[in-house]
Amino acid sequence: MITIYEEQRKGAVADTIEHSQASLEMCLEVIRRMDGFTRSQVTIRYMENMIMIGGGSHEFILTVETSAAIHNLIGPLEEEDEFVEITVGGQACEFPQMYIVSLELIETALLQILEGTTAELNWEMIDK
Repeated sequence: MITIYEEQRKGAVADTIEHSQASLEMCLEVIRRMDGFTRSQVTIRYMENMIMIGGGSHEFILTVETSAAIHNLIGPLEEEDEFVEITVGGQACEFPQMYIVSLELIETALLQILEGTTAELNWEMIDK
């Protein structure tokens, strides 16, 4: 079962909208609404995994937390020394450029995680 938690901000106040028994299509629809300002964080619970997506518009980060590890999706620009500022959960944060991914990579990663498709994606894995 897939549950989506969509954060929608109104100034300093955040409302969380829960979408129970969601589908991959609903996940993608919610993520496409992310604008990096009033909507800058989505969390998806799938089985024992928590999938966290931050940012919006054309710059995202994606992290998957399992019981054993944290997996960060790595984008095509693997510059660890360069930082990019994006908003996650209403907070402006600086992330290494290597973590910044496109909407297309988010979609590919969700297909892999939720539907088991194969894709050549680069992941950083941090054991717990």
